[in-house]
Amino acid sequence: MNAHRAGWLALLLLAAIIAGFPWYGDLTGERFPTSYELRLVMRAMIFAIVVIGLNLLVGLAGLVSLGQAALYGLGAHVAALLSLRAGFSFAESMAFAILIPAMMGAVLAFPTVRVRGVYLAVITIAFGLIFVNILREWVSFTGGASGLAGIPRPTLFGEPLMAVRRTNFNYYYLILLCLLLAVWAQYAITYSRYGRAMRAAAQSENAARALGINVVAIRTMAFSISAGFAGLGGGLFANLALFVNYETFTFTTSIELLLMVILGGSGTMAGPLVGTTVLFTATQFLQGLGQWQTFGYGLLLAVVLFAMPQGIVGSLGRLPAWLWTKPSPRATGGWPNWGTGLEAVVGRSDARGQATLLAEGVTLRFGGLTAVNTVNMEVRAGTVHALIGPNGAGKSSLLNVISGFYRATEGRVTLFGERLRDAPPYALARLGVARSFQNTELFSQMTVLENVLVGAHPHFRATFAETLLRLPRFHREERAARAEALRLLEFVGMSEFADEAAGNLPFGHQRRLEIARALALRPKLLLLDEPAAGLTHGEIEDLIALIRGLADRGMTVILVEHHVDMIMAVSDRVTVLDYGEVIADGTVAEVQANPKVIEAYFGQGATPSLEAAK
Repeated sequence: MNAHRAGWLALLLLAAIIAGFPWYGDLTGERFPTSYELRLVMRAMIFAIVVIGLNLLVGLAGLVSLGQAALYGLGAHVAALLSLRAGFSFAESMAFAILIPAMMGAVLAFPTVRVRGVYLAVITIAFGLIFVNILREWVSFTGGASGLAGIPRPTLFGEPLMAVRRTNFNYYYLILLCLLLAVWAQYAITYSRYGRAMRAAAQSENAARALGINVVAIRTMAFSISAGFAGLGGGLFANLALFVNYETFTFTTSIELLLMVILGGSGTMAGPLVGTTVLFTATQFLQGLGQWQTFGYGLLLAVVLFAMPQGIVGSLGRLPAWLWTKPSPRATGGWPNWGTGLEAVVGRSDARGQATLLAEGVTLRFGGLTAVNTVNMEVRAGTVHALIGPNGAGKSSLLNVISGFYRATEGRVTLFGERLRDAPPYALARLGVARSFQNTELFSQMTVLENVLVGAHPHFRATFAETLLRLPRFHREERAARAEALRLLEFVGMSEFADEAAGNLPFGHQRRLEIARALALRPKLLLLDEPAAGLTHGEIEDLIALIRGLADRGMTVILVEHHVDMIMAVSDRVTVLDYGEVIADGTVAEVQANPKVIEAYFGQGATPSLEAAK
């Protein structure tokens, strides 16, 4: 909270300085600032708006766009063409300058968000190059090298925006207002379910999908919002310069915009403002280097990245943690803590004994390899159904089919009485299917509390507009979700670690957090993939109590596990797989005595019971 207050105070101070900048000469009797300096500051503010949008894309969604200058140029040309050719007013042309790039961002995102890394960078570079070539070659429409000149001076509500005394004060303050609104929008998105979903998808796509997040949709949203910010900046630039052509929106400009994000600190609130200020100021000095200008950019970037790998703001933000703050000793509490008022989350009213899941002839093939072969399995509500077998038996593969990560080659799965027809994981999560992973899939750069809040993502109903405007329903849902997340952390004995980065937790604590996050989904069916792996004997005993307690309260649990003693202690029914086929299915006692199970675990001719595997 103190950091947030300090950040807002710093922003207000910066806004006051920028707002007072045009009047500096009048107050001091100097001839500063001149019209040239004012225009430089306005251009810097416009760049900051574009960089804020790019920061949402890079810092939150984890997507790198090298075609942002093209979207910036698209906004500028839309505003210019509508004013010149169609006679649109300033407000109308600006609305389309935001809307059309945002739509183009969505169109561009749809095929590109499915790829990552260098592939995404190549696609966005190609888009930028195509856009510049269209501007250069379509002379009759864009003016080619001559560009679009003579853009009408903007007016708003009948008032000229560039005719106040000797300066552009009206337009100056309009750009400042747009910048402040962009900062607010960045804050509102970052600290909401949308921002958490973007960060979650960037850090662990599988976990995000398993928690009800449509990864393609949330990345498309991030791309579209980022493009809208770029279009806003482009429209403001066109009405400031009153002239546009393709030379302003080249690939070099895209690189500069990305450098501003990296220099300031990707994903930080103040990073775009700091990065834009530093690089834009440096540009004015580096222009005097002539052909050495590119070398100067590279040197500046190298110095910042080596000295401050998290960017200026990101690196400075970490200083207090190791300079002045001494970590206080923390300990986990006992778990499961059933006295935390979580009956609404873990309790289920499904009639015990009804079929929650029915797998019929499920087969999964990878080319010539059959991982799951004609599996039939019925899981009843309010029971713990164990799925066991030797390594490579197909247990996790079957779990992936049930949770939607793999599509069955043959057969069908009926869930909650409805047949699944290739439903994606996020859709199944919204129906009430939660899962953990064999290798923990936490959002390591997010706090423990944020991880659990991501699990509540499908339960939010506040719209994007309500989130931006911080309307009452947004606040109600955030307060309720936060309170429930804290109760879940208390439930698994992790209350004291709420503000710790999930990646800093020891392995046993990560297992606890993953279970708490899955429970935040309020599941009807909980899939646990080797949850006891890496836990101590005491932690396994607590896990047994947790699983048994959930089943007793009506939740259905499918458990994949190698700890046979745990299976015997907690399970109502056991299905045994070997080479992808079901070799046994029944109660614990029936499976223990089954010769095929004994042979699968101990080899042909073996006589010990499965109890010996303890």
